[in-house]
Amino acid sequence: MADFADEGEVYTYLSHRLSEKGLKVLGTRVGAGRLSPDIDILAEREGRRVGIEVKYFRAPSRFYEGLDEALALLSQGLDEVYLLHVFDSSIGEQARELARRAAELVKLTPIGYMVMVGRSDPEALVEARGNPLKVTLRGASLVSASPAERAAKPAATDAACEAG
Repeated sequence: MADFADEGEVYTYLSHRLSEKGLKVLGTRVGAGRLSPDIDILAEREGRRVGIEVKYFRAPSRFYEGLDEALALLSQGLDEVYLLHVFDSSIGEQARELARRAAELVKLTPIGYMVMVGRSDPEALVEARGNPLKVTLRGASLVSASPAERAAKPAATDAACEAG
């Protein structure tokens, strides 16, 4: 039997676990249908917006799965981005080898990498560095709202902002 029924269940579980670790979870599947790619989990830590691309594996897969989407999240104005591989516990020791290979590749990028086996806590193997695409001037963003921030707002607020 699989640890999770689907990625939606993984998002729910992760939202709870990340909240326990001090992150404020702002939403899951943020921007679905409006952002490409959508932000699987949008969180905030110490005033910084953190996007997490989640991939759930029930069987061994390509160790670089999701790296493209995680890198694309940098263009959405997030402060930090993580790729999180969630391996079903049935994968066993192969999960550690896949995670090791993914971590080596991720180290070449500004994104971070986390791994989780079964319903364990997410473990950060590579910490995210600041988003090199986010331009700031004296701590204030040059762009009024990033795509991620706009996607996180209710539609009514978006309409009011665009009209004004």
